[in-house]
Amino acid sequence: MPPYLEEDFFLKAPCLLAAADLQYLVSPGPGGELLLQEGAGSAWGKPRTLLQQCPGGYSASLDKAGSLHLLTVEQGRFYHLCSPAERAVELPAPFYREEGKECSRLLTIGDSRGALHLVHPAVDRPAERWWLLHHRHFNGTWEEPRVIDFGRGTAESYGTLALDAKDRLHLVYCAVNEGDSLLCHRRFDPGNARWSSATLLPASSPAAFPSLTLDDEQNLHLLWSAAVEDKYYLYYRFRGGPGKRKPGWTPETAISPALAEAPFPFFTYRSGDLYIAWLEGGSLFRYRFAGDQWEQIPPRHFKEVQLLRVCSFSLEGRPLHYWTALEGDAPAATAAPAAASHADLESDFSRLDRYSGKLIGRIADLSFTKERLQEEVKSRSREMLLLSQKSEKRELQWRKSLEEKDTELQKLQQELGQIIRNLKKKIERGGRAGEAERKRFLQSIDEHKAGQRRLESALREKEEAITRLEARCLEQRRLIEELHKEQAPKHRPVIRRFREFWEQIFPRK
Repeated sequence: MPPYLEEDFFLKAPCLLAAADLQYLVSPGPGGELLLQEGAGSAWGKPRTLLQQCPGGYSASLDKAGSLHLLTVEQGRFYHLCSPAERAVELPAPFYREEGKECSRLLTIGDSRGALHLVHPAVDRPAERWWLLHHRHFNGTWEEPRVIDFGRGTAESYGTLALDAKDRLHLVYCAVNEGDSLLCHRRFDPGNARWSSATLLPASSPAAFPSLTLDDEQNLHLLWSAAVEDKYYLYYRFRGGPGKRKPGWTPETAISPALAEAPFPFFTYRSGDLYIAWLEGGSLFRYRFAGDQWEQIPPRHFKEVQLLRVCSFSLEGRPLHYWTALEGDAPAATAAPAAASHADLESDFSRLDRYSGKLIGRIADLSFTKERLQEEVKSRSREMLLLSQKSEKRELQWRKSLEEKDTELQKLQQELGQIIRNLKKKIERGGRAGEAERKRFLQSIDEHKAGQRRLESALREKEEAITRLEARCLEQRRLIEELHKEQAPKHRPVIRRFREFWEQIFPRK
């Protein structure tokens, strides 16, 4: 079984850390202890015990000053060791506890500002829930963890980290959703200390082992493996940096043939060059990034392969985190990059010498293939001639159909124009009639207002006459009352005689 398919591979894979003058190799020992080996150039010291036990996995990184930082987890407790002493040390107080959740697959990266980032999944198996957490060590203290993502299920999400020139953290991880594994990309901005929303990267098959890196132009490169009908393929995506015209991720592209077993793809660096690499059995297949394209170089074969996590710095001082493959069943002094480069160079020259004898036979095969291709081209030319004749007939039919459609379209346009002209005339007539009606209506309103004013004037005159008559009536009533008072005693006998005369004429019954 390949080492990367073992259950605890990502928990205990060795870490090679290369600073300007010193190198560190952190690896698990045969008894479960954690060993540290220091070196300078090609000279390495003896391994020494760093921790007596490290059952829960670990991760190591360098800060901008080249100091070693070791992070380990045990039963949900996270520990941080900075520049360990020459003797075995005891674990310090945990800087974080995650009770009731399984935490593993620690991803650690240091930026140019001196901050240290830790990303890891936390799985609650009884509740069938998972979280992806981010811890940041800045100004000597650990901040409260940030929740990057969460979901249902118990799968441990394996992710990959990369750091750009602005110290922004890029994370690609596998999120399990109803049995499907989706690739998600998020970015952490140290300016506002927030993670961006997830960018989903659709894949034709469930993704595994994502690997992410940036080149000198700040372009993002992403690798992963996927199974399609019991075969395995490597897929690649690219996202242009600030200088690219087309932002966003390119569609997925299969860059490997069908493989019998699941490969482990990763990005690696050698002599400042960026490589795509993957292990298939005991062979390491590689592509070198040259300009804007990838160039395939001969594979390298191992008797016993060892995968290491590497943390180093570019010539510009940018932190680099990647994987590398070395010969051997256990890390030792041969893990020095200079020795690895020398062995790689010797292997390339031996394969070049071995393959040079096959070039003549290959040229003959290519010549024969060229002749077959020429015959195939002639056959295809005849087929294309027949197809072109059929195409001409179809083109004539299409042209005739288009002419008929144009005639019909012109007729429809004429009818439409006539309809529009009729509508314009009707609208004009209606407008004139409406204007005349509006004038008549305004004139009737003016006449009504004049009549209303005359009526109001007559009413005021009548009211004044009524007022004068009321005053005269009051005066007459007053005079009558006074006259009545004066004449009442004189007329009483006359009234009495008139009443008697009246009763004689009309006696009472």
